[in-house]
Amino acid sequence: MSKLGIKGSIPVDKGRVELKLSLLKFKEDDIVFIYSPALDLTGYGKDGRSAKRSFEITLEEFVNYTTNKGTLDKELRRLGWTVGGSKRSPKFQQPYLDELFKARPYLGEIFREKEFQRFDEEVMFPAA
Repeated sequence: MSKLGIKGSIPVDKGRVELKLSLLKFKEDDIVFIYSPALDLTGYGKDGRSAKRSFEITLEEFVNYTTNKGTLDKELRRLGWTVGGSKRSPKFQQPYLDELFKARPYLGEIFREKEFQRFDEEVMFPAA
């Protein structure tokens, strides 16, 4: 299993939290999409490799932006995550799939109408 790393201006001295993120890969109109229901983020490309790279860039931008603005915890909560713990030992719990179906109607469309692959990737979040 590969890791989706976060690059950019995240302060290293604050540490990082590693977690597994469930992703969906599907094709529509000759474009490959990689979608994270838990983060409501998408990457796309002509093939799986370019779609994954696109998703990595999207994820990096999301984390860098929310970290720099000091809103990562708030945004994760808005997306249905449970955020707790301490600054030294933060805990992030992504929403369960049944909760995501209620919050993101197009997720049901992916499951009903698309051929897709579900896979987990390890993701690094800053310990803000």
